[in-house]
Amino acid sequence: MANQVAHDLMCTLWEETAETTGMKMSLSKDLEIYNMDGDANSDHASADTAGTSDREYIPQEYRFETQDGIESTDGDFQDTVDRMIPVNRGKSKRVLATISAKGLRDPQRRKKVMEGFARDIANAVDLECYQKMINESTMAVVNTTAFDYQAPIDAEILMLNYGLGAFDKNLFLSNKDYGKVAKDLGQNQYNEAGIVKDALTKAQLPMLATFDTMRSDYLINLAKPTTATLTVNGTQSHTVSTYDANDFYLDNRSMPLVVTGATSATMPVGTKFTIAGVNFLHPETREDTGELLTFSVITTGAGTVTVQPAIVATGPYRNASAAAATGAAVTVLNIADSNPSLFYTPESTVLIPGRLPVPADAGNVTSIEATTEQGLPMRMTYRYDFHKERYEMKALIFFDVQVVYPNQLGMILSNQV
Repeated sequence: MANQVAHDLMCTLWEETAETTGMKMSLSKDLEIYNMDGDANSDHASADTAGTSDREYIPQEYRFETQDGIESTDGDFQDTVDRMIPVNRGKSKRVLATISAKGLRDPQRRKKVMEGFARDIANAVDLECYQKMINESTMAVVNTTAFDYQAPIDAEILMLNYGLGAFDKNLFLSNKDYGKVAKDLGQNQYNEAGIVKDALTKAQLPMLATFDTMRSDYLINLAKPTTATLTVNGTQSHTVSTYDANDFYLDNRSMPLVVTGATSATMPVGTKFTIAGVNFLHPETREDTGELLTFSVITTGAGTVTVQPAIVATGPYRNASAAAATGAAVTVLNIADSNPSLFYTPESTVLIPGRLPVPADAGNVTSIEATTEQGLPMRMTYRYDFHKERYEMKALIFFDVQVVYPNQLGMILSNQV
């Protein structure tokens, strides 16, 4: 009976923790949950011998060239290219803590434990999402001044040029940028009744441009790289294909780029840059927009960096006006430290839930599972230490976050001087 009472109290604590975690999440709460069971393809060839691999793949859409005329030939057939995005579900966050047997009976103690778990787990997941989206965004609004209302308008226009006019659009303000917006709204409080209350007392702002707008509870810094002269070393582009040379699925979102002067200091992860002569194409019409394509470094190195998006200059998946030409200048955009704000479509970035079951024969360990409001499974395991008369608890959340469409995710960089 005593064990059942303790278990019931633990279950209540964990259900409240999951509920509160979901309430406290801000950016991750806004992201969609991708159900791997429905559409993903498992890459069983990638599983290691220990069976610990958790890689699956999200399929991207097909694109084709539309041809003129009524008559056709056998040469008009186009290949169906399966473009797959790897999902590793290798991200996990854990918290271990203890609560005394007497403390478990105390509602106030349980509440404080629950709030501590919820706050720190929510923050950890949110920071993971925020950092991932900063590192892999491929649209950039760069200003030499502080954030103002023109920035969201410029972001909206950029999204229109990227063919995203029909998509829902979200704006996630860093709290520094949010502070400027809230201050301006506060100064106009007598002219726009009701807006100030929302701006100053909630993590929800009125729409800026056509964005659904929210703000962060913290700051992530995108540090400026070390200044260097950077140029493309050899003409380079990417050929879209289903498999790589080893017959594994090829991630067509990215490509290696050989850059003279590239190091982990001059082109660290998250660096935003352009290449002279490489403009982005409108994704639907495939017409040259006349604006340079923005790239993001997702893996750094000496002489070679992995960048997103891949440069595709030909075929139905083309996104660039030309290949990167040898000797072309590489211009870094984030030349000063910044706390970026994000703008994106809901489809651009997804959370992928994972689950780690506890064996039935785990001995003196009992597991409890719950789910956050946005659908992320959380697991708590606990055991009783009869020497110290306390419960030892481990909270675990297991997931992945993937930028599925980098061309639908951007950032606003202020004070770039």
